[in-house]
Amino acid sequence: MNFQDLVRRWAAVAGASAVLAAVPVVALGAGTATPAGALPSALTVTPTSLNFGEVTLGDFTVLPFTVTNTSTTTTDMITGYTASGTDPNDFAATPESNCPGYVSGNVSLLAGASCTIDALFGPGALGPRSATLTLTDSAVSGASIAVSGVGGIGYYQVSAQGGIGYAGDANFFGDASTTPLNHPIVGMATTGDDGGYWLVASDGGIFNYGASAGFFGSAGAIALNKPIVGMAPTFDTTGAADGYWLVASDGGIFSYGKALFHGSTGGMRLNKPIVGMAPTPDGGGYWLVASDGGIFNYGTAGFYGSAGALPLNKPIVGMAPTPDGRGYWLVASDGGIFSYGDALFYGSTGRIHLAQPIVGMATMPDGLGYWFSAADGGLFNYGTAPYLGSGVGLGLGQVVGMATDGAPTAQANSDQPALRHLSRHGGWAALPSEPRFAGHH
Repeated sequence: MNFQDLVRRWAAVAGASAVLAAVPVVALGAGTATPAGALPSALTVTPTSLNFGEVTLGDFTVLPFTVTNTSTTTTDMITGYTASGTDPNDFAATPESNCPGYVSGNVSLLAGASCTIDALFGPGALGPRSATLTLTDSAVSGASIAVSGVGGIGYYQVSAQGGIGYAGDANFFGDASTTPLNHPIVGMATTGDDGGYWLVASDGGIFNYGASAGFFGSAGAIALNKPIVGMAPTFDTTGAADGYWLVASDGGIFSYGKALFHGSTGGMRLNKPIVGMAPTPDGGGYWLVASDGGIFNYGTAGFYGSAGALPLNKPIVGMAPTPDGRGYWLVASDGGIFSYGDALFYGSTGRIHLAQPIVGMATMPDGLGYWFSAADGGLFNYGTAPYLGSGVGLGLGQVVGMATDGAPTAQANSDQPALRHLSRHGGWAALPSEPRFAGHH
């Protein structure tokens, strides 16, 4: 799926059923001089700037602006827009249904008429982001709007007692710390739009919090051969969570909602138990990882290597995929990191004396960093992953895992370094594809 398809998906979610089409590719810095015979300048936009505030990486938000044809005699045709400035990959636009011709993408605005265009912000990296969106119209008006926002991130830590620690822009929606548990919590998963999360217990019981985290079923009433050790969510085409998988230590898979079964190790003789799983970005597969670093891939999940034949100092306790699903990281209980495919090494605690073992990891939505959590709530950050606080001293109990509140960004889902660092050459042409966009506000 390319970025234009991605914006069409967003338009459907936001209530607009089409996007601006026929957008020309214009190099950054290209002039907007009126060619010979062009119509007089006609378009104006109100307001002339939009500030989206802070948005979690992998999520997006929408703000409207009004475009007006100030001509008293001439119809103006708006065929698209170009993005320029510091962070053009982070912003897009699409007409709402009150724009005549919005279905075809060629908005035909009569003299004196106005309509609404939505601007989108999906941050590709942390911190301030900005760009200028210039409308492409038959009058060559040069009408533009300055857009800005801030990319944010947060993370959660979860304890065996069901307590939740949260930091950064991660929202707290509740926890199971005061709930009598039949079995301990062993992991968690988030919705990727900072709108909710699930906790899973070793008996397969599910505890869901936040409006985005629906309950799709649990294994709590099933007689399990082995305990559940992890879970992973799946999403529909709009980015809304529509199911999840649970995995047991024998590699048995339990699918709920729209999560499809792609295979398991439940009938295999394993050298070591399964300790975790990770979904592919397209939702079409998953990886299972064993404590010896063995990798089992199913569906669209590719095999990029494993630590199964390596003499490990400590057992593997978790894994995480890269944003484009073409690689993954494994983390050991001493914080040693094993990188495969397009996963890059940013550092580890493998040579640090830890007070408590590492129990899990989470990765930055831009793919350029990661965090580890220790059992005492200690937090270790590498690459672009910021330190935002830890669960130490919060009284959570024994921490068993962590997760970020973000999701893979569109900008990170490319193996082209120029795109990964947000270079763009105008129009749609240079934007990367992305199989799942997290959601919208």
